[in-house]
Amino acid sequence: MSEQKSNTHVLVINAIVAAIYALLFFILPQVAWGPIQFRISEGLNHLNAFDRRYKWGVVVGVFVANFYGFATGLGALDLFFGTAHTLISFLICDYAYRFAKDMKQRLIVDVIVFSLMIFIVGIELYMIGMPFWATYGTLILSEAIILAITAPIMFYVNRAVDFKAKMTRR
Repeated sequence: MSEQKSNTHVLVINAIVAAIYALLFFILPQVAWGPIQFRISEGLNHLNAFDRRYKWGVVVGVFVANFYGFATGLGALDLFFGTAHTLISFLICDYAYRFAKDMKQRLIVDVIVFSLMIFIVGIELYMIGMPFWATYGTLILSEAIILAITAPIMFYVNRAVDFKAKMTRR
């Protein structure tokens, strides 16, 4: 397959991932905001462990979902901080994957990095008047729970779907 067709394939896959992220987010938006955030869509963060090119679809999905922040009063803050949290966490994961021996360890890296880096969203919520440490604590807990639940799900779904092959299929 030509490089142009390959790039188009990756772009289409990432557009689908972004749409799925937004769709999953809007299934339960009531619990996706504030100091406790149970975003089912965060489970898609694990796609990066299978192929790093998936990160761009997730980042766009987060950006699209965070447009809902304008309805909640967070607006541009949420677009910036939420998207920054996701992108920075992915970049740290990409570095940390070098030290992971297998896929299970990469998924654990995702859980740890995204949960600890959620302080970026904690700063956003602090800026609108929430206490930082208490909010950061609940954000870590909610992010870790979602990612810990979805890690084995994504691991076993990958056995049936082969996420790497989907990204590279020609």
